[in-house]
Amino acid sequence: MIKLSDLDFADFIDQKIKAIAATGGFVLDVGGGERFQKWLAPYRPLFRGCRFQTMDYDKQTGADVIGDIHKIPLTDNSVDSVICHSVLEHVENPLQAMKEIERILKPNGRAFVHVPSIYPYHARKGSYQDLWRIFDDTILVLFQGFKEVEFVKRGGYFKALFFFLPFQHKIRFIIDPLSTFLDKLFRTKQRHTTAGYYIYAVK
Repeated sequence: MIKLSDLDFADFIDQKIKAIAATGGFVLDVGGGERFQKWLAPYRPLFRGCRFQTMDYDKQTGADVIGDIHKIPLTDNSVDSVICHSVLEHVENPLQAMKEIERILKPNGRAFVHVPSIYPYHARKGSYQDLWRIFDDTILVLFQGFKEVEFVKRGGYFKALFFFLPFQHKIRFIIDPLSTFLDKLFRTKQRHTTAGYYIYAVK
């Protein structure tokens, strides 16, 4: 079963990350480097009762588990939840990466994934490439092995468009509320154009 959530994407993130924290057990942040960076930092207190670890291919990131997402060095059915934020666009084979995430998850394990769609090129020279963009149809392929899939779009046409403005990162306090207003006004959520997707799936 796959469905588009009625939630705003910020509410979707908050609800699903809290659900993962409440589930407890072994939580693996794939591609996370150091623990609780950037957007995940405010949720750190919720994971105190969990075995929270990060995985990355580069040991210099300070990750707990070092390995390739195409062949994650963990046993089958050993992880309760996986967080994989802004990673799949950088790997050579995102379908294989998702199969590995599915493999290591326990039955009824959860995956929270963010992927870009209409979004600027953002490789880092000497570290990682920027290879893929995702659309509604791609989600059907990537998550075909999961029994439940719920996703939300990261805004619509205007949210995506404003990411391409010069110096957009310095004026987000202006363009974020403006793009949200315009996407709601023109009901762009009903269309396919979006900056990205947040996906919550149950194995």
